[in-house]
Amino acid sequence: MNSKIFLPFVALLVICCANKAQVAENEQDFENGYYTKGSSVLRPRGMPLDEGPLQHTWKPHQLRDPRSGLVVSSSLYPSNWKVISRAIYTTDQKIPTFLIQATGPHNFIAFNTPTTFRVSYQNPQTAQYMAQVGLGEMIRPIVPNEVLFGEEVNDRMRKSGFDLVGDLPMPEYESLIRNTMREMGFGHANMEYTASLWTNDKGQKAMARIIKMALSQNSFYNDGHMAWYYTVDYVFVDGEYFEPTLDLLLEVASSREENPQWVQYMAHLKAQRAQESQRQMQISAMNHQRRMSDQRAAFNAHQEKMRGIYAAQDANHAAFMNRNFGPGSDVGHKRLINTIREEETVYNPQIGRNYQVHAGSMEYWMDSEGNYIQNNHAFYNPNGDINLNNREWTIVKKAY
Repeated sequence: MNSKIFLPFVALLVICCANKAQVAENEQDFENGYYTKGSSVLRPRGMPLDEGPLQHTWKPHQLRDPRSGLVVSSSLYPSNWKVISRAIYTTDQKIPTFLIQATGPHNFIAFNTPTTFRVSYQNPQTAQYMAQVGLGEMIRPIVPNEVLFGEEVNDRMRKSGFDLVGDLPMPEYESLIRNTMREMGFGHANMEYTASLWTNDKGQKAMARIIKMALSQNSFYNDGHMAWYYTVDYVFVDGEYFEPTLDLLLEVASSREENPQWVQYMAHLKAQRAQESQRQMQISAMNHQRRMSDQRAAFNAHQEKMRGIYAAQDANHAAFMNRNFGPGSDVGHKRLINTIREEETVYNPQIGRNYQVHAGSMEYWMDSEGNYIQNNHAFYNPNGDINLNNREWTIVKKAY
């Protein structure tokens, strides 16, 4: 199976199976067809929709692909929740994943983050080549969920006033995801499901969860690689309503129904891509060695040339700084200038250059054009901000 075919399906599977939600809702979203008003009856877990006693009223919410105009799926949510969703296209321009956010009584809020995609290559030469053609940010060996929690969850939760209680086993939800994977033909994929419980001094409880999926594949070049996805979900609610809210979220996930027209659309798209992938594999197998040799030769020649240029520039610059400011004063001089101007120098890894920004913020996010966002909120990620236009924002670090 080619990665271009499989990967968007896994991303969609993660979003479809995991209950996530959003903070606000407005009438324009209803008019755009992202939301359908209505009602239904909540039934006890495991009982068909038409057999349960009246406990809660429910309303359907549709996930729609705006580029094809098709509804992807529909799920039932409690009628006193406000739900909104948005399609995003991070790994495939024809297959969306969805940001879904919900709010409700008892300070309830739940939301997901954009799906993160990574690839781990067994062959270092293949990894180097992929990095040279622009895929460097996506290359990373697969890591346990514990590592991802340390990178993306723990600091944000603590900065928001929450303390970790421990792991939060959710066997029913994990079983639902695995069953859905088998139904969609991905039962052989690896899935790691990890949830944690948090509390704060206001009596609230929170769940942070990472769902990661991975599949070994063969590339065009007949060397294996591991494609893996993960998404992070958060749920916050007053402590006494925490367990009932998780039960409702499980009911939401269990109610999901996929649109048959979308299934047909995906089957047609998969067949088209399989045919094109087979053709590309035949071409790539014949030309791969020649391209790799040419790339290595060009890269080595360029590196050698740039090393000479950089060495000369560094020597000239060091001599100038020593003459005018004394040894070792380059960085100190720049920091002094930044202090005077109330600025900071940040490095954008997406572009590979430094930028000047206003000082005093906890984080800075920047797009490929040098526009930046100052942020002091632990959970804010502009890539998941439903109010921004579709842009790719990269977090930037201080240059020195």
